This record gives sequence, structure tokens and C-alpha cells, in this order.
Amino acid sequence: MLRGRYASLVFDFGGFFGLFMTLAIVMPLVITGVIIGVIVWTVRRSMPAHEDPAVAELKQRYARGEIDPAEFEVRLR
Repeated sequence: MLRGRYASLVFDFGGFFGLFMTLAIVMPLVITGVIIGVIVWTVRRSMPAHEDPAVAELKQRYARGEIDPAEFEVRLR
């Protein structure tokens, strides 16, 4: 068993050693969480927005010339 002045550093988790021990455990978890959050946020922003199928069909019909601009605007609302 350790005795003397170094025994408190090994077995006592109070004071600065306890603070550093806590930071050594918590900070990697926080950094990992931030990295995962940034990755998820970046992937979600890069994905195209989902468009309503009815609006997509209306745009296709307008592009093919099946409906005129006035009818397109009326149906778009």
C-alpha cells in the first residue's frame, strides 16, 4: 500500500486532481458530441428539400406547355 505524501494523489479524488479527472472524462464526451452534431447538421443541410409531388407535377405540366401561366398561378395557390 502507498504511504506518504503521494498516497493522497492516488487515492484522494478531491481538489485539483478530482477536477482534472472529471475534465478528462467529460471533455472527450463533449467534444465527441459536438463533432457528431456538426456532422449531422452538415448532412441535413446538404440534403435537397422535399417538394410536394402535386407541385412537382404542376411544374412539369407547365414546362410541357399543357397549362398557361395564369392557370399555373391559380393551381399553385
